[in-house]
Amino acid sequence: MNPDETGSSRNSAESKTERDLFRIMTFSTALGFGLLAAFLYSMGDLSGKVSFVFSFGTVIWFVLGALCGWALWRGVRYLMRRE
Repeated sequence: MNPDETGSSRNSAESKTERDLFRIMTFSTALGFGLLAAFLYSMGDLSGKVSFVFSFGTVIWFVLGALCGWALWRGVRYLMRRE
């Protein structure tokens, strides 16, 4: 048994697991940031009754929030690979 073969199969398994974990974390964070940004933008008047106004701006803020969440984990992954 060649030690390189054992090490490479282990590293590829860890690499796949790590990649899958980052994929899940990235999707979850992007969805959460997007929903939070859209929710905060669509809140209407808070003095009386709380109301939500869905508009094109809500969609834009959802996309911007999702991009921020995606960029967060993209940066973390970049910093981890650098070391």
